[in-house]
Amino acid sequence: MSYHCTTPSCANATAQLPHEAAERLNFKCFLCNDGDLVEPGLSLDAMLEQVDILPISLQILPRLQVLLNNDDVSLDVIASTTRMDASLVSRLVHVANSAYYSLAHSGGCSSVEQALTRIGLNKAYSVVGYVAAKQVYSEYLPLYCISGDEMWETSVRTAYCMEKLSTQLFVASDAYEYPDPSMAYTAGLLWPVGKMVISEFHRKGKSVELNEVIPPLTDAMEKDILGFTNVDVTLALMEKWRFPARMIATVQYKNRPLQCAVDRPLASLLNLVIEAVEAYPVPEEDIDIDMIDMEELAATYELNEQILEATGIPKLEFLEVVVSSIHFIKTGHVIGQLK
Repeated sequence: MSYHCTTPSCANATAQLPHEAAERLNFKCFLCNDGDLVEPGLSLDAMLEQVDILPISLQILPRLQVLLNNDDVSLDVIASTTRMDASLVSRLVHVANSAYYSLAHSGGCSSVEQALTRIGLNKAYSVVGYVAAKQVYSEYLPLYCISGDEMWETSVRTAYCMEKLSTQLFVASDAYEYPDPSMAYTAGLLWPVGKMVISEFHRKGKSVELNEVIPPLTDAMEKDILGFTNVDVTLALMEKWRFPARMIATVQYKNRPLQCAVDRPLASLLNLVIEAVEAYPVPEEDIDIDMIDMEELAATYELNEQILEATGIPKLEFLEVVVSSIHFIKTGHVIGQLK
């Protein structure tokens, strides 16, 4: 903790006095004798400087997305990018050697190049996101009353649904540029990461402002206490790591998607997916999704029809993907026994 004088004209106004010194001075400035010695207010920049929980695998995502969208980029360049994270390489090779992929190939897979060839580049992108989410969403979040596993399930299911449903968007305008599924996937994966940053900051004893909070912490409480919300933290991190502006806008307007001028359909999709994933969490017991009456589910599940209309996706098709995301978490079959 550092302290400074509240008098703007005082030389101590920009000081960083230790708590022990401020305490000995009874928190009164010794230079001007008028000002008090106080802690500086918490800023978003200060929080990001002191807490950076993004693993290398998550930082790879924006670069990997650019490479995968460039037909002239070689496999060697993509492979060299993924080699930056040893745990990621290990997971890619593990997935490539799973029964899901190895049945069509003879012999084992021992290199990242072989793994990328075997599982495909788009699937490899999903693996990168999966590994990154496991690394980020691992701690219990007491401020939000959420476990790390719950955060991981929420982010991965949202990413899965965004990737699948982004290909089903329908906009009656020739000017609309349909999003790349990997961008939609990343937006779904990252939207809650700001909660992890705030929780980690508090866990390290850096935020006395949150000590008296009665969980769960809400956006309104964050704004009142910190001056910014977990969404603001997520957006700052996305800008720091140079994610596309279109993706940033999608997360920024997730709570008010119809106001998003950059990409209203994608922001609307994220809004609906987050709500549906929360409404239908992964059950502890095994379920047979084929036994779920989707027609009945569509008839009883209420959502914002105006926001759904902005996506152009029929309600039944939307819910079918949400339900399949539960199966994905339970089995990991969609991208090769990831669990």
